[in-house]
Amino acid sequence: MDRKPFWEQTYRDKNSSTFYKGPTVDLEEFYNLLAPESKVLDVGCGEGRNSIFLAKHGHTVEAFDISEAGIDKARGIAEQQNVHVDFFVQDLALYNFSGKYDVILSHGVLHLPEKKIRDEFIKKMQENTNIGGYNFIGIFTNRLPATPDNAPFTKSLFAVGELPDKYAGWEILHHLEGTFKDSHPGGIHHEHAFERIIARKV
Repeated sequence: MDRKPFWEQTYRDKNSSTFYKGPTVDLEEFYNLLAPESKVLDVGCGEGRNSIFLAKHGHTVEAFDISEAGIDKARGIAEQQNVHVDFFVQDLALYNFSGKYDVILSHGVLHLPEKKIRDEFIKKMQENTNIGGYNFIGIFTNRLPATPDNAPFTKSLFAVGELPDKYAGWEILHHLEGTFKDSHPGGIHHEHAFERIIARKV
């Protein structure tokens, strides 16, 4: 039987949050940058924490994740909170953009695929962001190795500084790099190295 990442199990627990409740810290701090009724794509949305937050603030949100359990849980949470998000199951390696967005988000996801796949996807994200629109990106870096339980699913940790370098020519509005510790249901504890940016297409 194939091993599955820890989040596949915790996504099935309707009574707990795999990650933190509420939006990621960058979105919570900077969401007021967004124009009213922005068109948003959330890549690797998990339980929908950012998608639901933005839908509550009047944005039109599409969101996908490769995890059926994650999408099922996200739909249930959105229904409970009486907000609409267009959630769907999708592998980013196979995703074809059909239009442009004002905002594209991706948190904790782009270090998982092979480097060639994630680099090509970042280019597609950039191409399909409207002028004046934003990318909110958070990834893990090789400042620390992948945790043992995540290592089989982590194919391309970013080098420190690699993420902002990919946004040369964009306006970098926020950039942070470092390490953090987190905990998940079931007594799972991790320490990760991260880098995140908010970039505006000019």
